Amino acid sequence: MSSTYPDIHWHFIGPLQSNKAAPLVKHVGKNLRCVESVATLKLAQKLDKAVEEIKTKWKSTEEDDVDSYRLGVYLQINTSEEDTKSGLDAPNAPALAVEIVSKCPNLSVDGVMTIGAPGDLTCFDVLVACRTEVAESLGRDPESLELSMGMSGDFEEAIKHGATNVRVGSTIFGERDYSK
Repeated sequence: MSSTYPDIHWHFIGPLQSNKAAPLVKHVGKNLRCVESVATLKLAQKLDKAVEEIKTKWKSTEEDDVDSYRLGVYLQINTSEEDTKSGLDAPNAPALAVEIVSKCPNLSVDGVMTIGAPGDLTCFDVLVACRTEVAESLGRDPESLELSMGMSGDFEEAIKHGATNVRVGSTIFGERDYSK
């Protein structure tokens, strides 16, 4: 896929089982810029290992510098504290970010993301505060970390709260048909 569309940069979003990390990295290749749903060290380490393996393969087949490639990750935060939502609790995010930075040299903590409760704009405030705490734990400026929040129904409010990435799939592709 990466050689067919070299200008496309993919962000993966959604649940990713740790046993699917390697196939994702290997299939998408260098065009995979970010996995926006990392909530455990186990998943981060699987992604890190997959990137290391693919970089070794690239070194033998490509002329460009592959050592500089690092896969971006966003920490998925459960800002609504709903049992039906994935992600880690905001207070645990700084520690996970530090662990990923120290144990996963092929990854880069690039931001935080949430899928908040519909209509609950306080979820955006929680994510903004979480980004600040994660940045502080990493010794970085909060503005250096992306804020991925907001969907088709609330993206304008998300942008007002500082979102740098919004997910507007149903606005582009239409509402999903869950009846099938």
